[in-house]
Amino acid sequence: MSSSATSPPESSESVTRKSSKKKRPWRYYNILLHRYQGYLFLGTTVVYAISGLAVNHMEDWNPNYSQQRQTQTLAPLADPENLTPAEGAALYSAFGIGQSFNPENVFYPDEHLIDILIASDEKIRINTQTWQAEHERTVRRPVLHLFNFLHLNNAKKAWTLYADIYAIALLLMALSGLLMKSGRKGVWGEAGLWTLAGMVVPLGLILLYYR
Repeated sequence: MSSSATSPPESSESVTRKSSKKKRPWRYYNILLHRYQGYLFLGTTVVYAISGLAVNHMEDWNPNYSQQRQTQTLAPLADPENLTPAEGAALYSAFGIGQSFNPENVFYPDEHLIDILIASDEKIRINTQTWQAEHERTVRRPVLHLFNFLHLNNAKKAWTLYADIYAIALLLMALSGLLMKSGRKGVWGEAGLWTLAGMVVPLGLILLYYR
């Protein structure tokens, strides 16, 4: 009797499983590439999409900053052409401004207006005809300022490299999506027709506006 036992034959299911692993077409890996790039860059795509919508309409609004305004009705000043430190301090207190009043930051742009500069993005304007005081402050739009900061590559440095990788990933996602199907649904069929249809409007607008 032989000392080595004969190994049992492989089952047809095992042979089929091994064969199927070897025969996976390149489109299988193309689909995996498309899928996992979509997962990986979902967050960045959301950032760029929201920011793109915001900056597309810069003629209608400021996508990075908003103006906050408060108004107060004042008692007439003793001398409209000379705002005193006590009056300035009282005005700061009325608007809840924590810093100290500085008389050197008071300006008189015309005979009925007094401007008090608090910071580069903050001021108080007093109308001496109506005795209305308006506190105006420029503030960053929450979240949207950050999204625009990233989208417009104001960060530079390492973000530029990441943005380049993202741009290449978008290109690969577009191409891998185009190549997912074959035959009648592939590049020379349905996928190709949809791709051409998607180019019609951009090309038309280019011909209309580009000079």
